[in-house]
Amino acid sequence: MDFLVFSNISLMANMFFLIFSILIHFIWKKEAFVHSLSYTIILLVIPVLSMCLLLSKPILYLNINIPSAFFILAAFVLFINIMNYILFYNVLENEELRFQLTIQKEQIEFQRNKYEQLGAAYKNIRSFMHDTKKHLFYIENCVTEKKYDDIIPYSKEIMHDLESRYCTINTGNLVIDAFVSNLLLQTKAQGITLHTNLKFDKATIPVNDYHLTIILGNLLDNALNACRGQIGANIKVAVRTVDGTFTIHVANTYVIADPDKAPDDFEKIDFIHGYGLKNVKDSAEACGGFCVIHHENDVYSATVIIPILNP
Repeated sequence: MDFLVFSNISLMANMFFLIFSILIHFIWKKEAFVHSLSYTIILLVIPVLSMCLLLSKPILYLNINIPSAFFILAAFVLFINIMNYILFYNVLENEELRFQLTIQKEQIEFQRNKYEQLGAAYKNIRSFMHDTKKHLFYIENCVTEKKYDDIIPYSKEIMHDLESRYCTINTGNLVIDAFVSNLLLQTKAQGITLHTNLKFDKATIPVNDYHLTIILGNLLDNALNACRGQIGANIKVAVRTVDGTFTIHVANTYVIADPDKAPDDFEKIDFIHGYGLKNVKDSAEACGGFCVIHHENDVYSATVIIPILNP
């Protein structure tokens, strides 16, 4: 009898320890992946009910009078809790995988849109070359026929046409030219002031076009989305090679109307879709660099620094 009572007490202690471990692991898991409140309630309800059941007076009375029955009941409750944890853990794992799959699909769509921009920029360059040849041929005919007065108004007309139709940024890097030119058009349309500082050696850029598309595309989209609805909004874009590093710095206006609602960690702010800056950081780290997020004096900035290993 005493042995059974001792075994029951030991079993209860082990069960409470298991339930406590499940709760601790659940809390730790929540740090890595935030799931819905319903999953939290479902996962906790059975352990809580189990503890309430085993601590109820009838069950404690059963432990004193019929220890063997209490032992079987406690073992059964323990088994139910273990199975409950395993099943819901698998459910949460599947939910996390579905969430990651959704992120990947949206990121692929983001990449597709950016590559379409690059493709459009490339077509614009070819169209620019074709149109330039026609313009030069016309100017050549004007010179041959000594119609000099026709050249100046025609040149002004074609300059206006070229500025409105083709990339206005020309650094020699197609990704940077396409994205910054597209940003220039969008900021003009939305009344946002844009400042650019593009001074880099295109031959020493330590980032391939894939990662450069992710980094620059996400940072520019992030800045543009943050400036929507801001009064006197402005964006600063700097792409430079400085002291053996390739640096991309994007800063934008971000005024917090209510200081009480200011985020605790600006590193986690994302104005795109919740994971754009994570992709930026991943690409920066893949290239041997890092990303720094900063907010001060109503200015939100993101800086990516990648070392140039073989300048």
